[in-house]
Amino acid sequence: MLIDWFTVSAQAVNFLVLVWLLKRFLYKPIMDAIAAREKMIADQLADASAKKVEAQKEQDHFKQKSNAFDKQKAELMSNAKKEADASRDRLLKEAQTEADALRSKRKEALKNEEHDLNQEIIQRTKQEIFAVAAKALHDLADVSLEERMCAVFIKHLQSLADEEKHMLASAFQAYSPSTLITSAFALSPAQQEAIKAAVREIAGTDKDKLQFKIVPELVSGIELSVSGHKLAWSIVDYLGALEKSVDQAMSERSDTEAQPEPAHAAR
Repeated sequence: MLIDWFTVSAQAVNFLVLVWLLKRFLYKPIMDAIAAREKMIADQLADASAKKVEAQKEQDHFKQKSNAFDKQKAELMSNAKKEADASRDRLLKEAQTEADALRSKRKEALKNEEHDLNQEIIQRTKQEIFAVAAKALHDLADVSLEERMCAVFIKHLQSLADEEKHMLASAFQAYSPSTLITSAFALSPAQQEAIKAAVREIAGTDKDKLQFKIVPELVSGIELSVSGHKLAWSIVDYLGALEKSVDQAMSERSDTEAQPEPAHAAR
């Protein structure tokens, strides 16, 4: 079999031309289209990945904000609860303090009222007792009692200390008007003479400067007054001394009761 080299050559040339034409007009556009398609897909994937990253960032940011909000909310709730508890405790403490103060004031007021009432009762009782005693002594006083009072007064004059006698003597000598002797009842002449003799013994003079006067307010007693000096003896003096003693005892008792009580230990 003979080979027609011309035909083979022509077919080879035709094939090469066909290959070039396919490459020039078919393969290259297809490859460009494929490359373009691949680039578009790569760009879309990159864009999707970037969006995914951005979305993740947004999600993380939102989550952080949500966590921060939850934390802030928890802190606000905790602070509000603490403030409410503190306010409640403060109000309860203030109410308790006010209640204690009111209770203490009421107790102190009741104590003062009770003390004032007791003081008033004691004072009235004391006044009534001394008034009754003075009235009874005044009503029971008679001549024999007055004679005894005169004798006791003279004895009281005679038993004075030397210093007191000297002061009375100076008063007698310096005082020109009559010396006043007062008594609740009229003194008999004998009693007046006895008193004059006792006074002359103290004054050291025989001058008669005594004047006698009746004063019903004196309860069974005699009083001598000269130049601002007074010498007296009467049951009223004893009652007055007793009243002062009672007043002093009542004052000491009131001061003792008024002292604050010791503070109790804190519970």
